[in-house]
Amino acid sequence: MNIEWLKQKAAAVKAIRQFFDERGYTEMHTPRLVGLPGQEPHLEPFWTEVIEQGGAPHPAALVTSPEYSMKKLLAAGMDRIYDLGPCFRNEEPFDGSHDPEFLMLEWYRKNADLDSLMDETEEMVKAVRREPWAVGQSSLIPDGPFRRVTCEEAWRMYAGTELAPLLEDREAMARVALEHGQTVSESDSWDDIYFKIFLSAIEPKLGSEPTFLYRYPASQAALARRTTNDQRFADRVELYIGGLELANGFAELTDANEQRKRFLEEQEMRRKLGKDVWPVDEALLRALPDMGNTVGTAFGVDRFAMLLTGAASINEVIPFSARERFSR
Repeated sequence: MNIEWLKQKAAAVKAIRQFFDERGYTEMHTPRLVGLPGQEPHLEPFWTEVIEQGGAPHPAALVTSPEYSMKKLLAAGMDRIYDLGPCFRNEEPFDGSHDPEFLMLEWYRKNADLDSLMDETEEMVKAVRREPWAVGQSSLIPDGPFRRVTCEEAWRMYAGTELAPLLEDREAMARVALEHGQTVSESDSWDDIYFKIFLSAIEPKLGSEPTFLYRYPASQAALARRTTNDQRFADRVELYIGGLELANGFAELTDANEQRKRFLEEQEMRRKLGKDVWPVDEALLRALPDMGNTVGTAFGVDRFAMLLTGAASINEVIPFSARERFSR
């Protein structure tokens, strides 16, 4: 860790809070210990047990994201809320951009669309970048507008192919992967093959300037709604700066039946991967229709601190990182 950079990250956290407070957001401190964490197949929660006085045990997990609790608050009547606190993901690499305990910012806003979400994300990043201590620190966050690129445009520019004809066509996607020198096995799904091309040919080229990548294939919608004018795509956006993925945002899905279907698909994928499966959060499904038209973003504060300070590793902007605590 670097003490000076830790101080600068602390200043960034204050600036983030000030940005949202001045725009009428309310900070929420949602539970970090829950009974039903997220279902994502490629995220692994830390599990423990809560024992009541008298001995009644309850399985519990540390949150990989505060998303479920925040959406329940939105359904209960909250609007313009943010949560800035630690999140936890097990089986993560101890590398330059990951730590099993990390600082996450999530904010949600009603009656907004994906364009306004990108606008606000860009405004927040630039507002922190303009803080006196941050001026001159990072050339990776320029004053000019951030680039906005659809997944279709990114595939056309960097993979040299049209994405739309490949949607839901595994064999066509496999042929493109082979052309890019990737291997394809019979067990690879369409999404597996998509990511082989994306991670090798597209993602490395997104960080040359701040870039919003949006309009994802519907199979990667997660908790985002499908795009109104083309159901093959979803209203999801990610922000890349300096080679780092900083943010993952959605125009939120409020159709409980569609979300149940996605959760069940994620459970089946977890089973195929040999991972534990737990029940669907029925309280979340009941809440979704009451959320209304909402957008939200998850934003990695530690990675943002890396960009602001020039740190080469997340370990330098976390007090006593996992590498320090657990490596022998």
